[in-house]
Amino acid sequence: MLSRPLILLAAAGLLAATGQTLAAQTASPGGLVHWQGDGITRCLVDDRSFAPTDLDGQSGCLVPLGLTRTDDIVAERDRDGQRERLRIGLGEYPYAVQRLHIKDRSRVDLSPGNLARVQRENALIDKLWARQGEPRFSLPLGPPLEDMPAGGRFGAKRIINDEPRSPHTGADYAVPRGTPVLAAGRAVVALAGEFFFSGNSVFLDHGNGLISMYFHLHELFVEEGEEISRGRLIGTVGSTGRSTGPHLHFGIRWQGARVDPSLFLGAPAAIRTAR
Repeated sequence: MLSRPLILLAAAGLLAATGQTLAAQTASPGGLVHWQGDGITRCLVDDRSFAPTDLDGQSGCLVPLGLTRTDDIVAERDRDGQRERLRIGLGEYPYAVQRLHIKDRSRVDLSPGNLARVQRENALIDKLWARQGEPRFSLPLGPPLEDMPAGGRFGAKRIINDEPRSPHTGADYAVPRGTPVLAAGRAVVALAGEFFFSGNSVFLDHGNGLISMYFHLHELFVEEGEEISRGRLIGTVGSTGRSTGPHLHFGIRWQGARVDPSLFLGAPAAIRTAR
């Protein structure tokens, strides 16, 4: 495993460069670093600007470490009239390999028509990641199922029908068809409909760059543009799209990055802290 330190640096012309080194640690792709501090007015990662986030009573910049990212992350923040910078080194990819067999090969080897459809859908979905707005949520988020079973496989390197595919970007929960699916937080329905890979799907915009996703649903009970509350019934579990059986795929995008959704569901101990 790599063991790179988190380094607090100063933005040129704003602070004297101290080269102060924080405790050495490895930050995994798909994780989060909560860069704590008072007086923060703005957080910045790449080309995104967003508001600080409270976690366990501590304010700070919640920095995403995208699942498929390979280079260091440089986060910045405006604090007490100054610009500060945090460099985060990524460790090795820690996730397992998952092998799946899909009987419907049309969902694996796409025809030209299906490929064109997927490209149209991806272009529509990709527009969601730039959304910001005022935060409507508080952490931790609520569970998307009333009785949450063991689930996961986030980040798993997928081998589908003996061919390498993209890693798994959400957490899967195997529950019976028809199980109620709940909104994880107050939100606006950004997108709801049927898609080639994810089947019947709901995308919720919680503000401040947080999007939650609910895939392979049997029924949908919300419409695009609708404002909904935390815990609202948004659909039921199904096996639509590319799926091997009834389950809920629950995913999170934070500031456009694919991150482990369990970190937003009450697992703050798994979130790295920097000061």
